[in-house]
Amino acid sequence: MSLCPRPLWVGRILAVLFLFLTSIGAFAHAADVSDLPRVSTHDNTKPVGELKDRVLTVHLKIKEGAWYPNGDDAPGIPVLTVTEEDGPPSIPGPMIRVAEGTRIRVFFRNTKGYPIFVHGLHQRPGDPQDAIHIDPGATKELNFIAGAAGTYFYYVTCFDPKPIDALETTDTMMTGAFIVDGGGAPTDDQVLLIGLWYHWLVPFDFDHGFNEILTVNGKVWPNTTRLSYTVGDTVHWRVINPTVTTHPMHLHGAHFTVESAGNGEKEEMYSEAQRRLAVTESMQPGRTMLISWTPTHAGNWLFHCHLASHFEPEMASATARIMGVASESTHPHHDPSGMSGLVVGIDVHPRQSDVAKASSQKPQRKLTLTISKNPPLPNTTRRCISVELRDGETVAETLNGSELGPPIILYRGQQTQITVVNKLETPTAIHWHGMELESYYDGVPGYSGDSHQVTPAIASGGSFDVQMTPPRSGTYIYHTHWHDMEQLTTGLYGALIVLEPGEKYDSEHDRTFVISTAGRSFSEETLLMNGNGEPSGTQFRVGERYRLRFINITTDDDEVTTSILDGLELASWMPLAKDGADLPASYHTMGEARLKFGAGETYDFEFAPQKTGRLSLESKFIESRTVLPIEVVDTPKISKK
Repeated sequence: MSLCPRPLWVGRILAVLFLFLTSIGAFAHAADVSDLPRVSTHDNTKPVGELKDRVLTVHLKIKEGAWYPNGDDAPGIPVLTVTEEDGPPSIPGPMIRVAEGTRIRVFFRNTKGYPIFVHGLHQRPGDPQDAIHIDPGATKELNFIAGAAGTYFYYVTCFDPKPIDALETTDTMMTGAFIVDGGGAPTDDQVLLIGLWYHWLVPFDFDHGFNEILTVNGKVWPNTTRLSYTVGDTVHWRVINPTVTTHPMHLHGAHFTVESAGNGEKEEMYSEAQRRLAVTESMQPGRTMLISWTPTHAGNWLFHCHLASHFEPEMASATARIMGVASESTHPHHDPSGMSGLVVGIDVHPRQSDVAKASSQKPQRKLTLTISKNPPLPNTTRRCISVELRDGETVAETLNGSELGPPIILYRGQQTQITVVNKLETPTAIHWHGMELESYYDGVPGYSGDSHQVTPAIASGGSFDVQMTPPRSGTYIYHTHWHDMEQLTTGLYGALIVLEPGEKYDSEHDRTFVISTAGRSFSEETLLMNGNGEPSGTQFRVGERYRLRFINITTDDDEVTTSILDGLELASWMPLAKDGADLPASYHTMGEARLKFGAGETYDFEFAPQKTGRLSLESKFIESRTVLPIEVVDTPKISKK
């Protein structure tokens, strides 16, 4: 988890830190929530308040309630919420949505016995330091003009001076959407507000003592609202991250267009020349974005955070652990996808004209991907996964001692079949990250597909035939989507590169760097580059142009920093593509060779060294670091026979 240093979050961080310090030595106990009103969750589709003569009047207050993020049959959690004066406790808080120029009058009542601070209910653009202090039992009027159009949010923090259990006072769910319409932005959108509730069971122990619940509009998968569209629709989403954690948000099966980006106080609408495509967008704390996309394939799809711990099945039992409820007394997680947490499901229906259409063409190319276990690595009991790729008579496989599958090279427009053979002792599933293909082959077991057929897990000793016809060239990823963190941290992933028809892969000038992690726990994590913690050196030649493809398939590293260094100085490169899609021409400018990217993102750059010498390609996340030495020479590289 990364805490944002921006001033916007200082108040919240200090409040949470104080609550934590006053509760050291206390343990989480199951609280009786039976006498609390049930928290109502909603999908941010209906704004609140009374609008008259371009003045919106809203009455809000703080109210405690019993929250059931995992469903009505799971344990409830006592939380503080923001609600309408006469309404039930609400997560998210009531959505405020008005047109530009509207005056807003919010009467906010503090029902608690300690002060609260209201952030974000002010004119935009705004000052993140502009927080309203409300004394215990007091009501304060907030009167302001809405300001510039955009996607914003408000949140409430409280400072309770009593040394009581932080479990009962955590205020992280007191957040609501604040939308100002205008400026040509669409209004037929879906608002998706990310929520994070967290609690320490053991002080500052991320591996064993930290629990969190991640939601979209107040619910945890599979209880999040299922969105429904038809092939060819134009879909608009406003995504809001008011949490203190970065979330790389990934859409399966389609690229989306990023139309705007904001920081909660100000939003920038991109021009047509600035808009770019993505399949994963790293959302830092406080960030908002407006995106649009068009479904091209019917079936079941996902939009989820790509941090593994934010959608792994353990998230489903977080409430039981936090409340101290024995696991035997709770209902087990039965979702066949094996996921939980920060996940949204999408049903895409076929157009009536497409219902009778079915692809019966035979593949032009057949590949086989065989997955098995390697012997233990030298001087350790750790066993990594071996991946073998067979393309006719050509065989490529995991290099000895590395944790990385071989690259798969495909061609745009070529119908391809990949047979995945599982020789592991456990089931698996492979997701073709960034590829636009039929839902049945997307690789989420128990979910991908449709009502006629759902993607099965690939059982031990079994196989599965995947059909795809890549519609665009670019840099993608294949990786396990089985709910087993061990598979993702022992090598079941690799580069998936799509070339133009007839193009020959030039391994000398086309270099791929896969950044991943070994070790599941936060404290044991090791950063890898192309499957190695200490990668061997490489050579570049002066004046040659290289395409550098960077892939982040780390587990929980929200933002890895990757740089090319000339001593202590940054080299220069030019951005070319993101997530397999070419960047607009406005992005093609030389800049510092430094990239911060989240799990599930890929980037392509053009790099042309101008002088001989030694460089280093460095990737790092917090204390973990891996470095590839680079020698720049002015003579052709001599290949070893």
